[in-house]
Amino acid sequence: MKKLSAMALAVLFALSLLTGCGGQDSSSAAGDSSAAGGSSAAGGSSAVEAADKPLAGQELVVAMSANYKYFETVTVDDSGKESYEGLDIDILDYLSEQLGFSYTISNMPFASLVGSLQAGQADLVISGMSYTEERAASVDFSDAYATAKVGCLIREEAGIDSVEDLVGQTVACSAGTNYENIVKKIEGAELKTFDGQAAVTQELIVGRVNAAITGATACKSICEENEGLSYFIIDPTQMDLGSLSTYNIAFPKGSELVEIFNNALAEMEKNGKLDEIISTWLGDDYVK
Repeated sequence: MKKLSAMALAVLFALSLLTGCGGQDSSSAAGDSSAAGGSSAAGGSSAVEAADKPLAGQELVVAMSANYKYFETVTVDDSGKESYEGLDIDILDYLSEQLGFSYTISNMPFASLVGSLQAGQADLVISGMSYTEERAASVDFSDAYATAKVGCLIREEAGIDSVEDLVGQTVACSAGTNYENIVKKIEGAELKTFDGQAAVTQELIVGRVNAAITGATACKSICEENEGLSYFIIDPTQMDLGSLSTYNIAFPKGSELVEIFNNALAEMEKNGKLDEIISTWLGDDYVK
């Protein structure tokens, strides 16, 4: 009887050991499998994401002056919520998706944009900004994403269709702009300057000047808002238009974002997305 009891106890003890070991192995295996699987999957996903979206998870501050029609404008609804739209916004949204970053917009006067980069208040500027040597001394620029064009505003009945027709005419532009230098290159043209584009347009409407030189996008907007006006885009092969040639994204000096954005812009140009956005907002005349 004692032998049987001893044997029964031995069997029960052995079973308890087996059960305990089995439970421990199962838990450990499940834990290892979960950890290994999670680590492998996360690592693989992160590696792919990092390769495809080099700015994944980053939030960038984008400075712009949102009052340039077709490029960036802002509207505010009744609740105070801001909504941005335009060519630069569409490009920014596409780049955000492709590179993996999110962004917030810091809206400010155009004259403050370069300073915001220098002060470390923004990671980039996309705001219809053209490359100039003066700006390039303070910030780094991306490759061009669109071509800036210069337009000539006229009254529809003026019979002016080209730069040659401006010879000997009275031509206006906003005071202090590079457009003054363009007018000065027109043979026999009399330059008239006024304080701001609105004043220039009014002088043209009432007939005190024969034509006005400004950005082609501004020409388009002005003609949409004023009956009887028309415009043509000045062919850069007909005259030297100076540095008003391209639109570029600006970054702080030495920013590693320049190369990343250049690669993404090159891909946009290659796959046709850049031309699609430009055509939507500016028309086919701006497509390369």
